[in-house]
Amino acid sequence: MHIDDFGPYPSASDPSLEVSVLIPAFDEGENISALISEVKKVLDKNNISFEIMVVDAGSNDDTVERAKEAGAKVFVQSQPGYGGALKEGFDKTEGKYVITMDADLSHDPMFIDEMIRIYKDADVIIASRYIPGGSADMSAFRRLLSIILNRMFCFILSLPYRDISSGFRCYNRKVLEQVNITSRDFDVLEEILIKAHQQDFRIVEVPFHYKPRAHGKSHVKLFHFGVSFGKTLWKMWRLRRSSRHIQ
Repeated sequence: MHIDDFGPYPSASDPSLEVSVLIPAFDEGENISALISEVKKVLDKNNISFEIMVVDAGSNDDTVERAKEAGAKVFVQSQPGYGGALKEGFDKTEGKYVITMDADLSHDPMFIDEMIRIYKDADVIIASRYIPGGSADMSAFRRLLSIILNRMFCFILSLPYRDISSGFRCYNRKVLEQVNITSRDFDVLEEILIKAHQQDFRIVEVPFHYKPRAHGKSHVKLFHFGVSFGKTLWKMWRLRRSSRHIQ
């Protein structure tokens, strides 16, 4: 069963809505229809109720129109950045579990099968590129930068994870209700994970193969990406050092 634009969405208190798939997007008109179609197939096959929500960052192409035609619920974000998109999307989604993924088809929808298989036994599931069995098809420079940043975070903050910058995740709703999000860029991914870890939520990494985007150019600016990570590392290090409980 799926929820689309042709019928009412269940209220937040409706226990029948099992999964929300949250997709931040910007100028992904060439990819979004195919992605939504594949996500629907996977979720329909699992015979669970779901909604697909696209958070549009003000696209200049036909992303919004194509997403609606494919059966997704769409809204244009009002808060800036990737972190703003996730925060607004978390507030608007209604499922007991929320899956986040990229709009460019680099995250294979078939992996949602694996998430659904184990999501009742974990609070956060990370599709991990850097544990045994995981891999990533990306440029050598981008891969090197990603590995360095991930290892730096995990070493300095004493975190037992390998891929804390993966945006392909599944969250139990209770995590999102208890973690206060303040970051507005891609560093939101580290912030959520570190705060969830501090609150003793069960976090599981599962091997995942990251693919190149299907069409279009990446919107990630690597220098800005690295600077944001550095700021978050400093902020999280201070929080860890202070021994304060993160709310």
